Amino acid sequence: MKKQIDSLVKLQEMDRSLDRLRWQIAQGPERLRGLEEEAHTLEEEIEADKRRIQDLKKTQRQYEADIEDDIAHIRKSRGRLMSIKNNREYRALLKEIEEAEKGTADTEDKLLGCLEELEELNEELETKEKALVALGERLESEETATAIELARVQEELSDIETCKKELIETIDSKLLEKYERIKAASGGIAVALVDNATCSECHMGIPPQMYNELQRQDTLEFCPNCQRIIYWKRTEAAA
Repeated sequence: MKKQIDSLVKLQEMDRSLDRLRWQIAQGPERLRGLEEEAHTLEEEIEADKRRIQDLKKTQRQYEADIEDDIAHIRKSRGRLMSIKNNREYRALLKEIEEAEKGTADTEDKLLGCLEELEELNEELETKEKALVALGERLESEETATAIELARVQEELSDIETCKKELIETIDSKLLEKYERIKAASGGIAVALVDNATCSECHMGIPPQMYNELQRQDTLEFCPNCQRIIYWKRTEAAA
């Protein structure tokens, strides 16, 4: 029985290694997917900034045209002042010029705000475009590194699976069925070491009589608490 238990312990170590390697294989694409999503988000922000810049430039041109029209209108109105003889018309034209100048000043303020936003957006756009280039280089590097790592992990996984098949052939079929059933019901851990009369998985004590039987290593024992297959090793006890 001791040899069978030793084989189960080795089998469990292999299964845990396989689980770890499969997790690594799954995480490779996940890590790349995160970078790809980050790049996609940055691309969308860059496109949105470019559209906003184009809108602002259009608005800038409209403001500049409005200012030019206002200045031309004011200049023309000032020219008319010299020819007006009626005081009421003169005051009315002065008021019109004053309102036009105020409107021009408001438009100039809007133009200034537009130009300031354009400057900020252009700076942000340049920063984001540099970040996108750096992210693209990082993604390319990660893809290469991930491909190399996955190839290594796949090779290691294949080697362990081969060894596992060979090991399974040495284990009694009924014992193997118990192992698989307990493993499925116990979070992937079917075999637990007992050290100092305590199960290493559930951390509960083993009855003294069972502990004595376990040390003889000639029968199959189960933890009375978590129902896992339990085993004892002299080296751990001595330590």
